[in-house]
Amino acid sequence: MSLRIEVAELGLASLDALDVDAVAVLVGPERPLQGLAGWVDWRLCGAISRAILDGHFAPEKGEALLLPSARRLGPARVFCFGLGPEALDAAGFAAAARKACDAMARAGSASFATALPALAGGEGSHVAARLWLEASLRHPFARQVLLGEARALHRDLGAARQSLSAPVEVAAAQARVEPPPRGAAGLPGKSPVVR
Repeated sequence: MSLRIEVAELGLASLDALDVDAVAVLVGPERPLQGLAGWVDWRLCGAISRAILDGHFAPEKGEALLLPSARRLGPARVFCFGLGPEALDAAGFAAAARKACDAMARAGSASFATALPALAGGEGSHVAARLWLEASLRHPFARQVLLGEARALHRDLGAARQSLSAPVEVAAAQARVEPPPRGAAGLPGKSPVVR
């Protein structure tokens, strides 16, 4: 069985169009929350930020958190995986990617969406793509949607697939037929709670 990875631009339109069973949010050290973490937090009315502020979730310690989407997103489950400072270099991200993929497999997720972090030390996006692909291939996921800069993701994943000789199909994300019910409206500038 081959893995299908779809790539899409990161933003509310792509987030609202997700047709997957879960979202895996990699939460880095930046505050306010940025990237996918910021967009998902916006849709969840600040639930990730509140969990951090209330001390229920410490991303810098590599903790994990499961939140229901409460129908504010199409997927019912939002898995948050903390990335401590050590997880932002190549070796640390390799371990964090394995941990996240292992957790998604144990949770029975067949298809999920995520976004890759920018690695420290000048490591290119191609390194993160290769490490993510290596971690993903350990499990029988049917499909993933990677959100970010779609053209760069497609290029980096294609190169990783070729160098690993991996049975992976990389394609543009398919649009959802009907949008999910929406909770919070508008565009996030910054996460509403964490400062």
